[in-house]
Amino acid sequence: MFPLGSLSAVLVPSRQTEKEGAYVNTSEENTRKAEESFTQAQTPVKYNLPIFVTLRKQLNIKKSKNEILSITSCIKTGNTLVFTDCDNNRLIICNSDGTDIHHIPLSYTPHYITEIDSNTVAVSCIGNNTILIINISTRSVTSTINTSGYCCGISYNDNNLYVVIGRSIIHVMDLTGKVIRTIPVPSDGINDITVDRDRLVCIDYTSIYCCSLDGKLMWKFKMDEFQDLRRVTTDNEGNVYVTNEKTHTVLVVSDDGKHHRELLTESDGLDTPRGIYYDKRENVLLVCNKSNGKAFLFDVKKNKNKHE
Repeated sequence: MFPLGSLSAVLVPSRQTEKEGAYVNTSEENTRKAEESFTQAQTPVKYNLPIFVTLRKQLNIKKSKNEILSITSCIKTGNTLVFTDCDNNRLIICNSDGTDIHHIPLSYTPHYITEIDSNTVAVSCIGNNTILIINISTRSVTSTINTSGYCCGISYNDNNLYVVIGRSIIHVMDLTGKVIRTIPVPSDGINDITVDRDRLVCIDYTSIYCCSLDGKLMWKFKMDEFQDLRRVTTDNEGNVYVTNEKTHTVLVVSDDGKHHRELLTESDGLDTPRGIYYDKRENVLLVCNKSNGKAFLFDVKKNKNKHE
């Protein structure tokens, strides 16, 4: 079982540090009472946090030992992994087994990435107010979009790009850059976003926000020990995964914002992790460290016993 944080009026779970998932109340009797009380107050309740992750593959995406990298985001599309290397103005691409490492040099500095299709990605370049559409098969930039402000997190959904502009608003645009509409954000410091089903999940350095596609806040998750949230992704069931660079961890939060746990830590090889991506087709989590060239693929197992 996974740890359940106690629920406050603002949906902020209490601190939980046990990695392997013991309840906060450790005795069977206290656990039973807590479950009964929580279920009565919040019916229906879903327990859909992952039970565990297992390492599928550890990768080294450095071509040489002396390379200096700054990996800021990543995606997995089929058997291809793509990483943004902002210090070297390039994409790093390799197979999911770590072979065939090659680079796509760019004229701008890439920070965030989203998959458009199996051959195409969109990359936002913060300091350049630019989005690049890149064909990773031909290794070429196919189009360039100029934005009205510096562009941060980016997510592709239903033929549109959702782009955080100036950390203070989301522009929904087509692939030519035409802005269709704007969405307000719940914080002035939003850095990353992912659009999932009929909602969007965005983060600043200290909080996770789940909103409807018109910007209405559905829930917020915030805890004092999480002060350096960097990237966000979601799985098929809406669970939210974020990298916490300062604590060298990956945090997972349930789709309703009520439960959480630290899923991965330094003991799993994390060292200032930044990029993260959940492959919904394979239930595989890709996590990459910022500087040492290490990336990890984890198989994610789900709790099949849900209480409705």
